[in-house]
Amino acid sequence: MSSRLVSVITPCYNAGSFIHRLLDSILDQDYLYLEMYIVDDGSTDNTKSVVDEYVLKFVDKGYSLTYIYQENSGQSVAINKALKLVRGDYLVWPDSDDFYASSNAISKMVSILDKSEDSVSMVRCLPVYLNENLIFHHKMESNENLHNEYLFEDCILGKCYFLSGGYMVKMNVLDLCIKDREIYVEKNAGQNWQLMLPLLYQYRCITIEEYLYNVVIREISHSRGQYKSFEEENRKFQAYESTLVNTLQRISALPLIEKELYIRNVNIKYLWIYFDVSLKYCHREQAKMVLQKLKNKYKVKIPLLKRIDCIFCQFSEYYQWRKKVNLLVHKAVD
Repeated sequence: MSSRLVSVITPCYNAGSFIHRLLDSILDQDYLYLEMYIVDDGSTDNTKSVVDEYVLKFVDKGYSLTYIYQENSGQSVAINKALKLVRGDYLVWPDSDDFYASSNAISKMVSILDKSEDSVSMVRCLPVYLNENLIFHHKMESNENLHNEYLFEDCILGKCYFLSGGYMVKMNVLDLCIKDREIYVEKNAGQNWQLMLPLLYQYRCITIEEYLYNVVIREISHSRGQYKSFEEENRKFQAYESTLVNTLQRISALPLIEKELYIRNVNIKYLWIYFDVSLKYCHREQAKMVLQKLKNKYKVKIPLLKRIDCIFCQFSEYYQWRKKVNLLVHKAVD
């Protein structure tokens, strides 16, 4: 078995009622060389006391567990803080509400990276999605797209599935691609784009077609929070857009012309997202503004259906009707 050290970073917030599942799944691993850093992002519950109960258990296993507290600053700040401390050859960053599905999850990913070529920066496994009661919800089906090892554009366009703990990266490649181990900070977004895009631009990702990681779908989640108002959804997507754009700008290996083209495509993608948010909340003024910007600034031809959407989006029944129509169309196509 490999003797390379695996570093685990987990940001958390008010995770006292569920972080034990992740910690137990780490202790259950058959891999021998591991360190873990829990970065508490300003919790007000018993997260610290729960983590403290596991410190000696980790020591008994031959692992180390370090608890770090910070004032509420967001996951990206938490990641940066721990990145300065990790000593591992490989890195995973599981969410505090998820957990590993198999005792050999870590060792299987390590084995792939140990044997991989220098052109490979990371490995990923497949997820199983559970509801809050840990009852099976769905799983990602294996398909031919999983054989694609060049994920940079997929990652930008949202075609690449994210499951933090299901990816493992080589730290030597991360140090080449992310200066000073410092990712772009955005409090209202996560850390996946910032950690992955700089590596994926120049390096490959290998997929293990095995279900080694459980993702728990929670309504209130540090990384997958639900947003219930027009303003909240806009802020969420603005944070995502800002994170993507700023991460692309920081990739020094990316030529300027390519960089500008990718950023343009990101801007257009999110304008269409803001348009959909406008429909959802009957906000016609934003819908009109979005279409004008797409047409005038980005020279995008606006489809007739989108223009009709803009006219009728002030009526709350219209959005629900459009959703039903879209569902019927998708079913007919399938």
